[in-house]
Order: sequence, then structure tokens, then C-alpha cells
Amino acid sequence: MKQVTFLFILFTLTIQTQLQSKVDQVMAQMDKMALKNDFSKQLAGLIELKMLQSSYVEEVLKEIKGIRDQLIADQSVEDQEYAKKIGQLNVEIEILEIQTEKLAKELQRLNQQIAELNEDISKLIGTQQSQEKQLSTLNSKEEEIRNQYKSEIETLKQRTTNNIKSIDGLNEMIAKLQQAVFAEQSKTTVLSQQHTKQYVDDLRNQLGPNHPLTALVAVTTKFDVPTVTRIIQLLENIRDERIQENAGADEYEAKVNSSYQVTLKEVTEVRERLSADYSRTVVTLKRRNEENALSTKSRNQIQKDLPIAQDLLQQYRNEREIVQSNYNLRSAKRENEVKIITQAYTIVAQQVRV
Repeated sequence: MKQVTFLFILFTLTIQTQLQSKVDQVMAQMDKMALKNDFSKQLAGLIELKMLQSSYVEEVLKEIKGIRDQLIADQSVEDQEYAKKIGQLNVEIEILEIQTEKLAKELQRLNQQIAELNEDISKLIGTQQSQEKQLSTLNSKEEEIRNQYKSEIETLKQRTTNNIKSIDGLNEMIAKLQQAVFAEQSKTTVLSQQHTKQYVDDLRNQLGPNHPLTALVAVTTKFDVPTVTRIIQLLENIRDERIQENAGADEYEAKVNSSYQVTLKEVTEVRERLSADYSRTVVTLKRRNEENALSTKSRNQIQKDLPIAQDLLQQYRNEREIVQSNYNLRSAKRENEVKIITQAYTIVAQQVRV
């Protein structure tokens, strides 16, 4: 019995000695690995512990392989998550890049459009003011033409009326003088002084104090039959001139009216054309102002939206850079760990063949 116990103890010690020797060899080789870091140290400690706990190296290899497979699986999962996340970010970035570019181009177009509209509006305002001034001048001209025509017609009518009165007065005076001449021819060759004064006063009333005939009669001292006959002839000439003048009054009035109508028509046509141009200018100016207001409103909105879109785009770009950086770091770290585990697996596996 004692011999069996001794043999068992001896066998156990031999196994432990062999196991410790393998552990020492593994630890020595792992210590020589090129890839050495905290992970390799932790892995070495874990392998040492597992090898001391189990007498079967295959069990340790299985656990090492499990760790490596888990790292590879984790990397595969992260690759998928990374691809999905980067894909989403790239879509958002592409959409925002298109939007910001579109907004920037639209802002540029609106700025140019507003500048052109402001230039058009300035020109239209100048045109409108010029047309208003021309219309005012035409209205004043038309009023002047109407007043001139009215004054000329009134003057013509007054002159016609005065001529009629003058003709009646001249006929009466001529008749009186003819009677006086007829009466005096049977008495004496000189008219009475009383009749002379009366005739001078009548002439002054009919012809006016400044008429040459009035002045002639006023300075005449001898009113004999030949003199009075000469005065009668002069009065008849004056009367006939006024009769002829009145006879042409209607024709003259027709000419004045025709000229007035022609001139008035010309002014009216010019005003109508100018009024039509003015109306078009007002409508165009109103439309340009409305377009300018809409364009300005759109520009103001874009000036608010564009910085927001640009900031959001930069945020997505920053996030993509961070995601890529973190992914690269974790992937490099995991790749390094897989290499370390693979080397460790090879080192431990060598003990199986020993």
C-alpha cells in the first residue's frame, strides 16, 4: 500500500514537473514575441494559468482558439456595423452637399437677379417721372390751346357783334349826312356848326376817338357839300369793309375751329400714346417691385438656411471622420491581438508535439 502511494506521488510529481517545464518553455517563447504589449502579457498570464490548471494542452489550445474566433467574430460584426454607419453618413453627407451646392448657386442667382431688378426699378422710376412731367406739360398745353381757341372765338364773335352795331350806326350816319347834303344843297353850301359837332361826336362814338376819319372830321372847319360827300364816301368804304369782314367771319371761324381741332387731335393722340406708355411703365414697375420683394424674401431665407446646412454637413463629416478613426483604431488593435493569439497558439501547439 505504501509502495502504491509512493508511486502515485512520484507519478504526480513527474507530471507536474513536465507540465511546469512546458509552461516555462511557453512563457519563455512568448516573452520573445515581437508583438509585446499589455494584451500579450495578459494572454501569457491566462495561458500560464490554464496550463497549470489543466494537464491537457489541447484544452488550452481550444480556449486560445475560442478567444481568437471571438475576436474575429467581433471584428466581423464591427465591420458590418461600420459599413452600415459609414453608408448612412455618406448618404447624409451627399444629400447635404447637393443641398448646400444648390443653395449656394440659388443664392448667387438671386443676388444677380436682385441687382438687375434694382437697376430696372431705378430706370423705370426715372421713366415714370419723365412721363409724368410730359403728361403734365401736355395737359397744360391742351388747356392753353383750349383757352386760346375760346378767347379767339369770343373775340371774333365780339368783333362781329361790334361790326354789326358799327354798320347800323354808319348806315344811320350816312343816311343823316345824305339828308343833310340834300337839304343844304337847296340852301347853302356850308352845313351848320351844330350839325358839324353832332357828326364829329357820332363819328367818335362809331369809329373811336383815334380813328383817322374821326381826327379828319374833328379838324375840318368847312363842311360844304363836297367835303361832306367825301366823308360819306369814306364812311361807306368803312361800312363796306366791316360788312365784308363780317361776311368772312363764318369762314374764318371755320378755319380757326379746324386748326383748333387738328391741333387738339395731335395733342390728344400724343397724350394717349404717352398715357399708354405711362400705364405700361406703372404696371412694369409694380411687377418688378413684386419680383424684387419675392426674390429678396427667398434670398433672406436662403441666407438663413445655407449656414445651417453647412454646419450640419460639417457635423456629419466630423462624425464620419471620428467613426472611421475609431474603427481603424479598434480594427488595428483587434488585428494585432489576433496576431498575438495566433503566435501564442502556435507556441502552445508546439508543446503537443513534444
